Amino acid sequence: MTTKEKGAVPFESAPTSETTSAHSTKKATIRFALSDPHGLNRFEAERLGDHCLNTTVAVLRAEGCVIHSEWERVPTRFNPRGVRVLRYWLTGRVWGG
Repeated sequence: MTTKEKGAVPFESAPTSETTSAHSTKKATIRFALSDPHGLNRFEAERLGDHCLNTTVAVLRAEGCVIHSEWERVPTRFNPRGVRVLRYWLTGRVWGG
């Protein structure tokens, strides 16, 4: 019988090609959504499977994507006046790829 310490994290193995290809697919999905003239905010990205859009945007920018961002106010079920979030648009690429 094995016991588990409270708060212990199970052993995690090295990333497999399955997890790395899933990550690439998420980036491709977000890159495609950002190319739409409407753009994307964090709540819309959540529906596409991206739980931290600002991090994905930072990765895409580091890879050479030129991404414009602008603040907007979005209503929530807890705050009808809305919360401030950034809307992002893909505007180009610095280099090929």
